[in-house]
Amino acid sequence: MQLTNNLAYLVGALRDGSVSKFKDHLGKEHHSITFYSKSAEWLNIIQEKVKDVFGIEIKIVSYKNRTPYIRIYSKNIAEILHDEFQHPLGVQISWITPNTIKESKNKEILQNYIAGFWDAEGGVDLQNKQVKFYLSWNGNKCLPLEDVKNILESFEIKCGEIGKYENKNGIHPRFVLRISKEFNKKFFDTFQIQHPEKRKKLLSCI
Repeated sequence: MQLTNNLAYLVGALRDGSVSKFKDHLGKEHHSITFYSKSAEWLNIIQEKVKDVFGIEIKIVSYKNRTPYIRIYSKNIAEILHDEFQHPLGVQISWITPNTIKESKNKEILQNYIAGFWDAEGGVDLQNKQVKFYLSWNGNKCLPLEDVKNILESFEIKCGEIGKYENKNGIHPRFVLRISKEFNKKFFDTFQIQHPEKRKKLLSCI
């Protein structure tokens, strides 16, 4: 499948999503792709990108006391994400950076992947005015964040070392990559951040 800017963004956004294969109570096999977010506005953006890339329309599902999500039921799309982007059909704790992203020389593809990743698994430390990426990972070094750091530095954005912390909400360590705050504006100008609430917080630190 052709790697477009919107597809690269969706692949990055899946860092806070899932690709699954499972059987129902009758033994029938199903495949699903899910994006989660407390932001309905951001899920609307994901909806539009899914429509552009895969030609399908999906609805936001929202239940009381649960994080809203959009879910695609498609064996074909799940297998594309598995075969072409190495996404496990199940638990993604060891999902590496897809080879097509890591090996890409196309700046727009890399920019969209980073934007999707940050919109899903990034934030702003408002007290210290620092942009950060975070990810739980099964290992002593977080390989996806190492790759994010390399991509950021290829755009001449300075980063700190990746920190490792105890994860009080899970069994795997939590890793954090912080951007030097003097590069906040360059980060904003370089990557097409689209999450409305996170974009607003980032702008407050420029």
